[in-house]
Amino acid sequence: MLESFKDKTVVITGGGGGLASELIKQFIGAGANVAALDLNIETLEASDSLLPLAVDVTQQHSLESAIAMILETFGSIDILFNNAGITHMSCFVDTSSELFNTIMAVNFTGSVNITRLCLPHLIAKRGQIVAVSSVAGFAPLYGRSAYSASKHAMEGFFRSLAAEVEDQGVSVLVVCPSFVKSRPELTAQVNAGISSPGAMKKSTFGDQISPETAAQEILLATAKRQHSLYLGKVSKIAYWLNALLPEIYRRISKRGAQKEFIGH
Repeated sequence: MLESFKDKTVVITGGGGGLASELIKQFIGAGANVAALDLNIETLEASDSLLPLAVDVTQQHSLESAIAMILETFGSIDILFNNAGITHMSCFVDTSSELFNTIMAVNFTGSVNITRLCLPHLIAKRGQIVAVSSVAGFAPLYGRSAYSASKHAMEGFFRSLAAEVEDQGVSVLVVCPSFVKSRPELTAQVNAGISSPGAMKKSTFGDQISPETAAQEILLATAKRQHSLYLGKVSKIAYWLNALLPEIYRRISKRGAQKEFIGH
């Protein structure tokens, strides 16, 4: 099914991350052109099929310049991947307003703003939007109130947008992974400000998904124009347990997450 990506233009935010690197590799392998947007693009090497762009997704002028460059280079936008994301490990009482607002700006507002800029082009191509959310986008997560708020906001926005644009031929996929081991060289620290969602933790609940496997499943779901992808066994279990037995889910997830805060 991946031959449907041939000659398509894919825009990926957070393009310098571990998951994005696999998405880029697999999309280019399927014949697509990719524009990778990130603050740090040093690890990305430009080619005929890859356009790395240094972009701050929280800055409107930066996004506008990037979209203009993508259209000038590739001529269209067929798929938008809202993948840029940051997280934290701190209870709300220890989370500054600056940190909270930064996480919302990157994870949620940045996704909304680039989607607004890309949407006319996506409608013209009957294209696709992919939003990388999290288990924290539909369920509570102890010690990640800002991150969870940003992902809940993403899900509400993109699922509502999906209803608005489906008659214009645009499909929206919301991806909810459990833990993707995209930055194993990093260790998440309590009350240490911003961190990568893929940074290793003392305790991860259930399976850890490799970036390669995650990218494969995401590309397949995108090719099928699915509306939802609960990525990994833990994500699927969390969805149903939270929906059917929310108090039990809350106790289980809280007990696991609290281990991160012991002795910090």
